[in-house]
Amino acid sequence: MASPLVVIIVVKWNGQADTLACLASLARIDYPAAHVVVVDNGSTDDSVAVIRAAFPAMTVLEIGHNLGYVGGNNAGLEYARQQQADYALLLNNNTEVAPDFLTRLVEGAEAAAVGAASPAIYYHALPESFWSMGGPMDWQRGDTTMLGEGQQDTGQFGGQPFAVDFVTGCALLIKIAVVDRIGPLDARFFAYYEDVEWCVRVGRAGDKVAVIPAAKIWHKITPKARFASDSLGTTGLATGCCS
Repeated sequence: MASPLVVIIVVKWNGQADTLACLASLARIDYPAAHVVVVDNGSTDDSVAVIRAAFPAMTVLEIGHNLGYVGGNNAGLEYARQQQADYALLLNNNTEVAPDFLTRLVEGAEAAAVGAASPAIYYHALPESFWSMGGPMDWQRGDTTMLGEGQQDTGQFGGQPFAVDFVTGCALLIKIAVVDRIGPLDARFFAYYEDVEWCVRVGRAGDKVAVIPAAKIWHKITPKARFASDSLGTTGLATGCCS
């Protein structure tokens, strides 16, 4: 059986060094049916030309101006739909991934029959410590908590997919069929909170949201950068997608 087609969307604004490192890690993945699209939010450096030269097999969409995390990813989602992809993966440009992360992520998502999923996300500078394992929603207060944040990985989350209320937009795999039902990211958000709201829509549409612990990536954010993790929008100003 053919593997589901996954379009990996990497939104950037400048951030050349981080983006090149991210794309280099994606070039080493073992998943057989992935295509990377880099969405450039009107960068002012020469990163677009450098990326095209370094990774000619990857697609670069030049937006020409800054649409933020939401606008950039929605452009990538439209591209994924045009490619008749089965899944889209929203991935921060300041991440690096394990070679088998997408194989594990898709296998887990298919086995658990989920609409949206995230890998285990670790701090890049503390590669055995979690940054995010998704989290629950406090529906009375409208608040959220990220599971695992700052904890050493001792196997406490096991190896099987588990359901959560939301996963972070730092690395969010979603079925295109689900996007067709619930719509793209809400354009009223520029950056922050858009991922949580999207996951709420996934759940209200009757689809599960889950974390796949066997899939692993590393996020270049420091534990002191509380504004990024506290907002749970997890991209935007912290990543060079739209700052």
